[in-house]
Amino acid sequence: MTFLNLKKNKPETAKDSKSTRNLSVTAGSKSTAMALTIPLSAGASEAIIRPRVTEKATMLSEQGRTVCVFEISRSANKRDVADAVRAIYKVSPEKVAILKVPPKKSFVRGRVSKGKTGRKAYVYLKKGEKIEII
Repeated sequence: MTFLNLKKNKPETAKDSKSTRNLSVTAGSKSTAMALTIPLSAGASEAIIRPRVTEKATMLSEQGRTVCVFEISRSANKRDVADAVRAIYKVSPEKVAILKVPPKKSFVRGRVSKGKTGRKAYVYLKKGEKIEII
């Protein structure tokens, strides 16, 4: 049964440079720096689809709360959204809340059809930080 090669060692593939970020750590009295690579979670770049500009989102931001609302992919979780906000907007989110958007009903030729459901994320930022959405 050796023709199946089940125990064959497979070579490791090189990771993409996009999926890792570099951190430089310096020792207390030493002048040498050591670079660490921490992989980003899979899907962090595809987590945010677009900003969601609605009346409620603009009212929340005008009331002094530092909240931004984004449409996110169906497979994204809170950690992916937080990593994507850090990477794209260079701010650190304090809290992320994810909600489902219900489908819209429409009537076509007497029949009811439903649109596509979605998800949105409320990203709460620290005081003093701001995201400008044009």
